[in-house]
Amino acid sequence: MDFPDLPFLGTFVRVYETGSITTAARRLHRTQPTVSYQLQRLEEALGAPLFERRSARLFPTALADRLFRFLGGFARDVHSVLSGVEEDRPLEVAAVAGFGRYVLFPVVLESPRLRKGLTLRFPPAEGVFQRVLEGQVDVGFSYQPTVHPRLTLEPVHEERLVLAAGPGWARRLSAQEDFQDVPLVTYDEGDYVIGRWLGHHFGRRQPRWHSVAHFEELEEVLELVARDEGVAVVPDFCLGKGRRLRAMDWGRPALTNTIYAVQRTRAPVRPAVTELLTRLRELGGGGKQTPLRRGLATVRRHSRPGKPRAKSPRR
Repeated sequence: MDFPDLPFLGTFVRVYETGSITTAARRLHRTQPTVSYQLQRLEEALGAPLFERRSARLFPTALADRLFRFLGGFARDVHSVLSGVEEDRPLEVAAVAGFGRYVLFPVVLESPRLRKGLTLRFPPAEGVFQRVLEGQVDVGFSYQPTVHPRLTLEPVHEERLVLAAGPGWARRLSAQEDFQDVPLVTYDEGDYVIGRWLGHHFGRRQPRWHSVAHFEELEEVLELVARDEGVAVVPDFCLGKGRRLRAMDWGRPALTNTIYAVQRTRAPVRPAVTELLTRLRELGGGGKQTPLRRGLATVRRHSRPGKPRAKSPRR
């Protein structure tokens, strides 16, 4: 089988993402017959159908799913290079939920260009990397400094991890020795921050605590903590939402956690992504020599292609 023409692969990616030849044609600035023709030629080259039509929508076959996973962002990058112009399409972003909702989304809202047609998804940390690798998003944001030969990581923001408590539990937890048999409210991405917070404040001799509730997202966690039904380890930007929550630290130095922008190595960078990363860097430290900026060269060096390194614990 001859390798399919590169433009046909770009057309396939658009049809796969939209489930519609009409929508794909509009995004590619081509006519519907042209898109249908290119898709038909690709199916002929592969020797099997890529889509099934049900009602007014196209559904991918198993072959189409495998092809899309294989291509990742390759076809989209080729289209951008061959056309010589930036595609006029909305920005697509994946971010871990806490950072995405409380930091990233407000930054996007300040820019009419960034928020126009924005797609913002909140998968878990592993899902962020997967979506970037498969070319489903233009950029991802995660707290895991994972090294992968096809990914480039760059620190763009620093958050503080704090123990959030309501008025009642804040009075009871005035010293480290009081932190025994404390009710903990957890969430899906909380394992990583809980482990880091305990290690920072207690080392290996960690206190006993027990889980009283578990939620998928942070909003429900913060609501329960504000009702004094438990405590939770969260990024500090979650506290300024009108809730009566206090950050417990016992005078220890702040525990910081770095957020990384994740992109595919050597993939074309859209101007919208450059603008978004610039805004986040300004928010995270401006021109000052912060630990975030000092660590930038190190992460860039380690994120170059090479042997994989073990993943960090899941948040």
